[in-house]
Amino acid sequence: MYLDVGGGHRLYYEVHGAPTGKPAVVIHGGPGGGMQRQVLDLFDLKRWRVLLFDQRGCGRSTPFLSLEKNTTWDLVADIECLREAVGIESWTVFGGSWGSTLALVYAAKHLQRVDALVLRGIYLGAPSENDWLYAEGGASELRPVEWSKFVRAATTRGRKSNNYITAYKRLLRDRRTRKAAAIAWSGWESAISTLKPRHLKENSNETLSLAVLENHYFSHGCWLRPGYLLRAVKRIPRSVPVTIVQGRYDLVCPPVSAVRLAKAIRHSTLQLTYAGHTASDPENAAALRKALTQLLT
Repeated sequence: MYLDVGGGHRLYYEVHGAPTGKPAVVIHGGPGGGMQRQVLDLFDLKRWRVLLFDQRGCGRSTPFLSLEKNTTWDLVADIECLREAVGIESWTVFGGSWGSTLALVYAAKHLQRVDALVLRGIYLGAPSENDWLYAEGGASELRPVEWSKFVRAATTRGRKSNNYITAYKRLLRDRRTRKAAAIAWSGWESAISTLKPRHLKENSNETLSLAVLENHYFSHGCWLRPGYLLRAVKRIPRSVPVTIVQGRYDLVCPPVSAVRLAKAIRHSTLQLTYAGHTASDPENAAALRKALTQLLT
């Protein structure tokens, strides 16, 4: 199904599970990752009503790769439009990685519409988090071979860049270099997302949208003021349960962000798992499934 949210954008969304089940919305990662139906395996669909959707510019939402009117605040407004469109009063908000960021921003702005938060692989949109991923001395120290490929793809005329987000921005905006740059950008993230390497579908739309939209958002600091989220989430009342699941070996979103978030939301529950970044890692999946089951009682 499609929903016109203005600005020339139409969102693709799906509703799964029991029509009278407990409502939830799943906010995917990226930006640009697109919905992943595998997340439905975490829900008891006989008791949950789950909305999945593709954020602006990715998946089946149109126009594909559009950066016009595509900001964090546009996406927050989209989530609220979707809630109204499906006739839900309030819901559980589930988000991982970038999805955790967007879930928290949505909760801060529309707190009365949030019954609970279930978050994984925390990303707060802080400059230090982007430095960890895209500057020398962070994740590059742990995956040096894969990092060298990322650097090599951004090297032009024999000169290495001092700012890889900016360097890739130029490459991704140029149709002549976009494909190779997208493969290199997404390949670096794929290499550190799981404990065991996984094959990257180089010609997929997801590879392209992940690179273009992530770079777009990170180039603009995700349109979040420094420290905004950790200040905003302190308003979340104890009546809204917050569960944080964080892999101890997450190289995309290191555990320090999850610990900082748990300190800001004092009533939250933080579970550090022996896992990496993805929801499909067995311990992450088990912890998320348990958290969702507890919300049904």
